[in-house]
Amino acid sequence: MGLIKTMKDSGKDKWGDYMLKPTMLLTATRTWLQKDGKKVVLIMMIYTPIYLLLMLLTYRQGYENLVSIYGTPDLWLILGIHSIFEVTLIYYLVIFHIALPLLKSKNFKRFVFQTCIFFTVLFAYEYLLNFHVGSPAVKYGMTFEDFLVWHVLVNIAILFIGFSVAIIIEWNAKGKKEKELEKQKNEAELSAIKHQINPHFLFNSLSFIYSKAISNNDEVAPAVLLLSDIMRYALNRNEDKYGKVDVMQEIIHTKNVIKINQMRFNNQLNIRYLEKINNPNARIPPLVLITLVENGFKHGELDDPNHPLTIQIEIDSIKLHWYMCNKKKRGSKEISNGIGLDNVRKRLELVYGIRHQFQIKEDENFYITDLTIDL
Repeated sequence: MGLIKTMKDSGKDKWGDYMLKPTMLLTATRTWLQKDGKKVVLIMMIYTPIYLLLMLLTYRQGYENLVSIYGTPDLWLILGIHSIFEVTLIYYLVIFHIALPLLKSKNFKRFVFQTCIFFTVLFAYEYLLNFHVGSPAVKYGMTFEDFLVWHVLVNIAILFIGFSVAIIIEWNAKGKKEKELEKQKNEAELSAIKHQINPHFLFNSLSFIYSKAISNNDEVAPAVLLLSDIMRYALNRNEDKYGKVDVMQEIIHTKNVIKINQMRFNNQLNIRYLEKINNPNARIPPLVLITLVENGFKHGELDDPNHPLTIQIEIDSIKLHWYMCNKKKRGSKEISNGIGLDNVRKRLELVYGIRHQFQIKEDENFYITDLTIDL
């Protein structure tokens, strides 16, 4: 009984293997079509008009000439389909399975082996087709020696064209890869930069809220709310695929930064804020304006009513212009490593390149940031 059961199980497994083969073949075909189907179609689309043009040029030389080369009209379709599929297969193999692998791996031994095998098979196929099946070579009186020379020349042309196309494909792929790597690098840099923004501002705000909480001051609740809104914006922005947000969001939270700093100093700071927004739908990188404002609070002398912190922003359909001027603090100054402005500079360069100007002007008494962005 054990022997019979084993034989039945074995037969069942073998039958299962046979049943799996069509499925495996179908899966392999589907995978190949998904991977290389577009390549084959592209080659076919390129060669088909070339073949039709050759037939047209032959026809212009005379109908008899067309018949002598391509046969009678009832054979044109068959011959055309055969030629298109044959050339498509040849160039697909040469470009994607011989030339490109060589360019990528530089494995010359593999290249020589594959080339010899491929062209040997191709020569045997062409020989049988020309001298035995269709006998077109015999029809035109071509000797085997002539056919051999002609075939060598054709193969050289195939290799030359195949490698030319492969070089173009590899160059294009390399360019796309470099752009993708540059994009990933920029995104990584932007991500790293954004996580370094405004630690000084948050530290001062939290310290202020803590001191007010101890004395049960009524300003604690609005201060907490403002800080919460700012942090929510900083951590959960609605950025588009270009890393930008609505400029009005940035302006609203820039004003929140001004408000919370005024609360820290009992509304004694001298600030002059002017805005002219004719294009509220503009989009800019987040936290840029906020960082500039926070830098003014950090290093500016804001208790002089004759020289207030001046902030001007103007936005139209063409550009955004930002101007900020503050009087420099006297005496001891807070230690600064310049991370904030350096981050702003890097982000603007990554996003806008030559489409922006960011200038810092300073003398003994005043510090100015001037930013223009072409929208």
